[in-house]
Amino acid sequence: MRSLIILVLSFILAHPFIMAQKGSEGKDQETARIEIKAGNDQESYRAIACGSHGALIFFKSVEIADNQRVKWYFSFYDLNLKQLWIKSLPVLNDLDFRFKTFSGDTLILVFVYKGKIKSEDQPLEIIRIALNTGNFIPNLTRVPANSEPVFFNTLGRNAFLALNHKTGQAAVEILDLKSNHSKGFLVDPQAQSAFSWFGTDSATGNLKAVVSKAISKKETGHWYQVFDTTGKVLNSVSISTINGDREFSGFKAISNQKGEELVIGTYRLKNGGSGQKNKPLNESTGIFTSLLQQGNQKNLNFINFLQLKSINSLLSAKDLIDLKKKALKKNKNIAEYSVDLNVLQDEPFEQDGRIIQVSEVYFPQYHVENFTDFDFYGRPYTNSYSTFDGYRFTGAIITAYDAMGMLLWDNSLEINELISPELSPKVVVKVMGDKLLLAYCAAGKIGSKIIHDSETSGKLEFSMLESKYPDDKLVSETKSGLQSWYDDFYLCHGFQEIKNVALQSNNRRFVFYLTKVKFEE
Repeated sequence: MRSLIILVLSFILAHPFIMAQKGSEGKDQETARIEIKAGNDQESYRAIACGSHGALIFFKSVEIADNQRVKWYFSFYDLNLKQLWIKSLPVLNDLDFRFKTFSGDTLILVFVYKGKIKSEDQPLEIIRIALNTGNFIPNLTRVPANSEPVFFNTLGRNAFLALNHKTGQAAVEILDLKSNHSKGFLVDPQAQSAFSWFGTDSATGNLKAVVSKAISKKETGHWYQVFDTTGKVLNSVSISTINGDREFSGFKAISNQKGEELVIGTYRLKNGGSGQKNKPLNESTGIFTSLLQQGNQKNLNFINFLQLKSINSLLSAKDLIDLKKKALKKNKNIAEYSVDLNVLQDEPFEQDGRIIQVSEVYFPQYHVENFTDFDFYGRPYTNSYSTFDGYRFTGAIITAYDAMGMLLWDNSLEINELISPELSPKVVVKVMGDKLLLAYCAAGKIGSKIIHDSETSGKLEFSMLESKYPDDKLVSETKSGLQSWYDDFYLCHGFQEIKNVALQSNNRRFVFYLTKVKFEE
């Protein structure tokens, strides 16, 4: 590897600049970029930023450990991306990585069943990795057949899995990581139910969740509930839209400074304010907040996306004009209409007493492929079918609330050229005093901007990621990701196809890369 790459772009005004640490002139050092040869972007390479301990890359190999298990390789790097250790661990063939969490200097990975046989209890493996020593502690357990792990948390020596069952019986499985003994409970044996959100309370050791239950064939109710580890319900609050023309479509929850729970989620208009019939159920009209106070639902607020000041940057002028004309023509409020956005809500966080929520906007993208076939008489005809490309992320809505759930301000981040095969958060947020840095990685560049409440310090700016050699040209990039690492440093990763005609050999390569970048104001 050559000397440390440098990624530099000074942003005007208060924009951050992004760089990799640079070595002394003329000296060879370890680069701030790692490249691993890959065949295609379907390979299972993943990267995890592990705070001040370092960074981990792991993948499923083709090496067979025995007739039931395959080897996964784990490679750990220090803060300068110098490899500290590499180890392999046999994992059951039909398991794949799903969740991660940290406990001190230990990284916890969860591998869930992805096989085809659903009628039997399904294996699940929790792997604890002591990052400093590279020691592995696997816990193999089983979960009920036809159940889907949807949330995972740890607290002390216990791991908690929230399961949604095919038959409509939500359940919690609790695994003692030291004894490997497990226990569990059904959320409500009398009703069909599913977890919409799940968490743990480190202060009390209790579990908290938003549980959705079937009231009738056409109606679903939602409750914020607190359980102890035996399944006893300690608190249950009904979360209602009050108004029958709205329904909830997503939930998050966070405690305010008084210890009260603030539920933040998305909702949609039942009658389809956009005029679209049979619209997809994952589309939303806006955001709602509801403060739960002394066992009751208080301060229920609905905020239509069209009422946000920042929506102009995420929608075309034509769309906004058409909706406003429609509302004016029918003498209705703009809040009675909807742009029907697909929204992925990140976990809310607190900043100086305010609750900040990032909602990422996306849509499923397809392309049409044509092929020629022949009928019974040998005459050619054209067949077409749609192929799923992934989820295209187009922007993020940033909203801030007071402790009561009242909207204080909103802002937005435009996202370009980002397509992902999975729905997971793409935007990282860094608190910089009373400002927020928003950033994402896609197509070999990092897009970022700084906001101060509803104000923006300049436009969205882009900084190119440098590659390994000076004449490298990026052909394509897929599965891009950006993670907070430590201090002002971040990890950017993904698959890249790179061309370099200046090289005598290997002038076209496909790699999984990991790059260390720094944000400074």
